[in-house]
Amino acid sequence: MTSLHHIAHVLDSTAVRKIATEAMGFMHGCIYLANAGAYQLAAKIFQFHGRSNILHSVFILKSRIQV
Repeated sequence: MTSLHHIAHVLDSTAVRKIATEAMGFMHGCIYLANAGAYQLAAKIFQFHGRSNILHSVFILKSRIQV
């Protein structure tokens, strides 16, 4: 199982940086999370994307998993 610290690191190093610089970064971040075994988190980020700003959603999810 993927640790919460690993997921937070992935959000920092992949999703947030790519979302800020390119539209496809969002999908790349979700795919990276899924490949790392964080399927539920990737699905939640994708689900939140339809409701609000992508970057804001990632920061909210990241803050919820900080240990």
